Amino acid sequence: MKKFILIALCASLVACKKEINSTNTTVVDNYIYEVNPQEVYQSNADKDKQKTSNQYISILYSNLFQTAIPLQEITDLSQIRLAIGDKQIADELILNGFANAPNIQIPSNSQMRADVELFIEQTYLRFYLRKPTAYENLQLKQLIDEDPDLTPQHIYQSFALSNEYKYY
Repeated sequence: MKKFILIALCASLVACKKEINSTNTTVVDNYIYEVNPQEVYQSNADKDKQKTSNQYISILYSNLFQTAIPLQEITDLSQIRLAIGDKQIADELILNGFANAPNIQIPSNSQMRADVELFIEQTYLRFYLRKPTAYENLQLKQLIDEDPDLTPQHIYQSFALSNEYKYY
């Protein structure tokens, strides 16, 4: 019997043992990467969804007045826009109504001509949510420089009635 106990004791010492993983598991909840922040602007080629009447009017109002449109006004204008068959004419009428309002936020002609490059960049960001390409910048700068009768109001109206503005 002593032999049996001795064999059982030796067998238990060399028998299967549970292997213990000696590596420590570290859980990290927050990685910090040193990445330079970049401003990202959508290109006009990526805009393929047409704005609804409410979206168009609301965004147009915000771009021109730098404030949110009152609920009753957007409701009335949206119904008018939907009732008129030709949306381009409806948009022109709404835009002309906004352009003649006393509290519209448009730079003056002297402000525009004082820094044309800045005016162009801010206009593209305001209406198209992107920076102008080099060609767009050159073309608009030439238009402004060559035509003394061209006002910021004319430029804002052309941006607001453009096809790119009607899409997001």
